[in-house]
Amino acid sequence: MKTLLILVAVLAATATVTEPRRTSASVCEGGDDKGGHERSETDWGYGDHNGPDTWPDTHPTCGGSKQSPVALDTRQALLNTSWAPFEFTGYNYLPPYMEVTNTGHAVQVSATIHASVSGGNLHGKYIFSQFHYHFGAENDRGSEHTVNGNRFPAEVHLVHYLERYGSFSEALKHDNGVAVLSVMLELSSEDNPFLKPIVEALTEITNPGESASITPFPISYVLPSNTDSFFRYEGSLTTPECNEVVVWTVFRETTPISEAQLEEFRKLKGAHGEPLADNYRPTQELNGRQVYMS
Repeated sequence: MKTLLILVAVLAATATVTEPRRTSASVCEGGDDKGGHERSETDWGYGDHNGPDTWPDTHPTCGGSKQSPVALDTRQALLNTSWAPFEFTGYNYLPPYMEVTNTGHAVQVSATIHASVSGGNLHGKYIFSQFHYHFGAENDRGSEHTVNGNRFPAEVHLVHYLERYGSFSEALKHDNGVAVLSVMLELSSEDNPFLKPIVEALTEITNPGESASITPFPISYVLPSNTDSFFRYEGSLTTPECNEVVVWTVFRETTPISEAQLEEFRKLKGAHGEPLADNYRPTQELNGRQVYMS
């Protein structure tokens, strides 16, 4: 099915990448330009002087008791086999327009498409906002969550907000207002063809704030083949303001990324001119929270 969708995408969309343009970059875990949570991008980062250990000093919620990411462990997670499958609406459609942005803190992809996810024991229908990548300077790190003590070279987050709140910014004010679907990227000897449109555009967005259009593809390409097996817990955005309003789904099946593709991500510059790589927050304490596993 994915092969057929690739052919449809190639026939329906041009492969032209536009010249980079300046844009108001939205926060990593935040929404897109349509109701996103925007603010200064220079008051936090991942360096020694402004890294995750310093975030609670200027963003007090980052020192809360329900923070993300966390260490996930199949031996400690509570198994649940009764949850209904996810229902993905619009995920297989081809967006008329797709754009990749260097936010200064992540590589973010936005699409002009109305897509949503429900089921999977979520709290209703969640509207797709954007997805973005966290990645490491070396292959032994990059993901935010760990699984059984293992950290992956990259992790992608698909960000959604609960439909009844009408916008991402409003959803940030409510418990369970945001749902993030997370996929680990595992090192592969071959390129991942589904990443090709993004990787080809990275040379156009070297500097923070730069964006480029890319050949559109269905956002289902970002998901693993198996979406029935996942971890679930309640947590926060992994970047300031670290709002504790997120229902996290971390899929247990990974998707591939090659060394060559990772190297293209690693050429990007962060908000302060430093390499963008290693844009991941260390795992946080569970503080009594229960992690579930399907």
